[in-house]
Amino acid sequence: MTKEEQAAMWKAEIEKRLQGVQKLRERLKPVEFTSELWGIYKGAYGDVREDVAFLFCPKEMIPDTEKIRRLDFEEKDSYEIIFDNLSENLTHQLSLYDASYLVMPYLVLLLELKRQEHDFDWQMKIIALAGDLMATDIPYCGGGSENESKMPEDIMESYHLSIALLREMTKEFLSKNMDRLKEAEPEWKRQYFCTDVLAILGDSQAAYQMLMGQWEQCPVSCPDCGYYDEDMESDGFYDKEQLEKIEPALPVTGKWDGKSYEDTYVWFSNLVHLLRVEDHWKVAYYFGTYTCPECGSKGTLIEWMKMSAD
Repeated sequence: MTKEEQAAMWKAEIEKRLQGVQKLRERLKPVEFTSELWGIYKGAYGDVREDVAFLFCPKEMIPDTEKIRRLDFEEKDSYEIIFDNLSENLTHQLSLYDASYLVMPYLVLLLELKRQEHDFDWQMKIIALAGDLMATDIPYCGGGSENESKMPEDIMESYHLSIALLREMTKEFLSKNMDRLKEAEPEWKRQYFCTDVLAILGDSQAAYQMLMGQWEQCPVSCPDCGYYDEDMESDGFYDKEQLEKIEPALPVTGKWDGKSYEDTYVWFSNLVHLLRVEDHWKVAYYFGTYTCPECGSKGTLIEWMKMSAD
């Protein structure tokens, strides 16, 4: 088989797969794979269109693929490697890449296909990646409205519609799979997933801070006197002395109805508790009251952390 024939076969199979979500595809209007925009709006390692396209190809037809993450020694098939490569391309050093705006609609299409197939593991993976992308679409990473204004209007319309649908699909996934999520292993995967859900449903800037600090380090500066707390950044939750600077928020365990997402602290605190995240107790500190050691001013820790990053 010639390269041209193989490429034509791949294209036909990808298109066939996308027909399963054709109505949603027509609604989202993602950038076509033939568009030159993929060569303009890239990821960390360049054009990502091939990796995106192959996610809609039957696994047995995907060519052998090398890992971008050289230190990942886990045995994986080519389909998983392609997904991991796309993830690395879009989240390298937890930075924002313009390719994310083109990819998000396709992640929603893929999520819908996996939902139709009742594939729990892949739905969880896709939601986690989408959460990573939303966590980086913040001013501190060069995202937000200012960066979006530089992008073509039709791309941003598709992107924002995709996010709106993603939020509803994520809520549905949580409501239908809570018991299975509790059993997801290893434990760090549940913690990571919860943080990505925070980016999707609650507060992307807070999620970014928690991802960057790995739920340990807390870079914070006082908005009143400008004091930067180096000890909180270096020691954070490692040091009990640092925790004494924070009055934890009141416990809200059991006070979430599992449906409302208006109060971020309430639903997020309950989610990490329900999913048996070992560090669930830290949420009360993130949303607790931090006192500046220099001037005595008080403020919500996670809010001051967000301001410190601006």
